[in-house]
Amino acid sequence: MGKIHSFKDNKLHIYVRTDKYKGKLKSNNWVGRTYIQSKQTIKSSGTSNFTKAKNILFKWYDELHFKKKHDIQIHQNSVKDLYNRFLSDIENSTDREQRTKKWYKERWNYISKCNEFMKCKVETLTATDIQKTYIIWRLARAKAQSKVLRGQTLKGDLMAISGFTSWAYKNKIRKDKLENIAKILSKKLRSQRTKRAGLTKEQYNHLLSVSRKRYQSGRTLRIRFERERLHQFIVFMVGSGLRVDECLNLHFEDVELVDRQKSKQAMLNEIRLDDNSRYYLKIWVRKSKTSERYCKSVSSSYFAYKRLITLYKTTGLGQLKGRVWGVNSFREGLNSLLKEAKLKTIKRGDDVLTIDSKSFRNTFIQMMLDKGVNSTAIAKNCGTSTTMIDRNYTANSAIESMLDVWLQTGRSKLKVVS
Repeated sequence: MGKIHSFKDNKLHIYVRTDKYKGKLKSNNWVGRTYIQSKQTIKSSGTSNFTKAKNILFKWYDELHFKKKHDIQIHQNSVKDLYNRFLSDIENSTDREQRTKKWYKERWNYISKCNEFMKCKVETLTATDIQKTYIIWRLARAKAQSKVLRGQTLKGDLMAISGFTSWAYKNKIRKDKLENIAKILSKKLRSQRTKRAGLTKEQYNHLLSVSRKRYQSGRTLRIRFERERLHQFIVFMVGSGLRVDECLNLHFEDVELVDRQKSKQAMLNEIRLDDNSRYYLKIWVRKSKTSERYCKSVSSSYFAYKRLITLYKTTGLGQLKGRVWGVNSFREGLNSLLKEAKLKTIKRGDDVLTIDSKSFRNTFIQMMLDKGVNSTAIAKNCGTSTTMIDRNYTANSAIESMLDVWLQTGRSKLKVVS
């Protein structure tokens, strides 16, 4: 550290910082240092001109003392700075049962392991901060340990955090208690997922049921053919996770029917999606948003593809060469089907979502996650990144389902600090 200039009754020190070990200047800019409300505060002037720096730092010093005089918050506290004080107040309280004190201590013993959350500023902490730091960390930790994170467990963690923010409010550290964390996050997560509309298992089965009746009752051979081709397209999509354009651009030579019992050579680095099934499709995706790749389907796509070939042969209306589906779009037929099935739009929470052909890929991803397939395998199969899967499906759906458990079961009888 170079020469220190002292001002304001020796309470403001202005100097140029040097590297502690190498003795070199970190910057030519002048820096101010003072102690206020029992904490050291440092500010760079942003200039190497001493006269300008002094004016800037004098103004900064005066502003700090104005805030102090008028009881305005100067320092922001991290969760790490205050959580021990919070637990101490809980322990010393006379109106709380011993089990409640023990519960808070155990919860915060775990919560405090999340470094990113502990760095958050208490004064400005939001539900979104909790989602992006603690909840994502909690999910990742459970996944790494091959454990299932229950909704009740997350409920307890959020209640312990809510107790902490209520305590901060009571002690005039925060301007609000940050209550209803679960409701805030649940609404936010539902709105985030509106661009990734997919069908639930029940909705998908209903759609297939309506579709089956439609193609069986078609007035003419052509109508029955077009409706059944659409039906097999839907099954194929939901069983493979291809993008719409990837599926429509498939050629017959890109698709291989695989019987595990007859196949002597397994796929190289085989993507595991449906270990219990004997049949699947090995698909070469030549035209893709990302890059060419091999992927595989679950058994439903295998049988949809075989049924399509049979349909082409028996009706004479399809070509067994060139592109598999022989059309550029299923938009008109799909819209009619969705309208008849009353699935053109679906409701998720307070949001109304539109279902279209892109929804079948989303349905595949969500169904695979629900079956316990890891996001790395799904991402590889779908030609996307694990980050995208985790961000748009894994984390949000897991958090949303757990929050729903909390909202449905009601609040615990454990008393939070208020």
